[in-house]
Amino acid sequence: MSNHRAAVIGASGRIGALLRAASRAEPAEHIKITWQFRAPPPDPKTGFHWPDLTDPQPLIHEAARRGGLDALLVFAGVSQTGRKDDPAEMKANVEIVDAAISAAQSAGISKLIVASSSAVYGAGMGCPFVETDTLHPLNAYGAAKMEMEALCARRADALGLEICCLRIGNVAGADMLLGNAMARASGDAPLRLDMFPDGEGPRRSYIGPLSLFRLLCALIVTDQPLPSVLNLGARHPVSMNALLEAAEEPWTAVPVSASGHQNIALNCTALFDICPQVRVGDTAADIVAEWQRLRGVL
Repeated sequence: MSNHRAAVIGASGRIGALLRAASRAEPAEHIKITWQFRAPPPDPKTGFHWPDLTDPQPLIHEAARRGGLDALLVFAGVSQTGRKDDPAEMKANVEIVDAAISAAQSAGISKLIVASSSAVYGAGMGCPFVETDTLHPLNAYGAAKMEMEALCARRADALGLEICCLRIGNVAGADMLLGNAMARASGDAPLRLDMFPDGEGPRRSYIGPLSLFRLLCALIVTDQPLPSVLNLGARHPVSMNALLEAAEEPWTAVPVSASGHQNIALNCTALFDICPQVRVGDTAADIVAEWQRLRGVL
């Protein structure tokens, strides 16, 4: 297999930091990755400084330094720092991707993999979402990601680029549940978790950070044309109580009545049709183990 070269925008964000840790824990064969930082990179051998995405020159220079780049992965955004109900703040998620597409074209990169979100779907409907389902985002964050996907489709068609938007569920360690649990002190009150009449908590599509990295590497190297959108998560949803138990995090149940919000999951059949051989952790224990393995090298 020939070597591939890729750049990742957003190396210092929550998901970006986990991906960098994953790349150190399990270096990808046949793929050389360079990481974008808004500040000077901690290691210039593996990263580059690109503070303003509207200026394509740093990416052009980095592509030349690496002998060309086969793919650009866009994982920058304001989902963690911004207010998800503020349309003005969430607009940045569209603008960042628009600038990245223009820069990629200038740098001669024809393949982009862009982080979208399962938030584009809205509330659960009783069965896992598929990519052809109608989108009904519930907040400004989901609406901005929906607008971003439409932008990607238009620009891919106009420029002849391959742009795939990944509708990602929850990434263990970058999510609100496990990510916040990591920051809790030992004396803090237990987390409160809704529990439904079937004795289970909310069920969501999760992915461990190592599995995410493996899947991204597979999408980089595949010769199969990628669709405009792909759901991304493990093969089966997991309950949040199972995640907390696997992480040995204390929690207390809050009984609630039956609700459509218990099951909000993704059907990832299309993803695994493209990446059938990728090793992915599917259970709560697998997902938590991946997160815990990387915590020590973040």
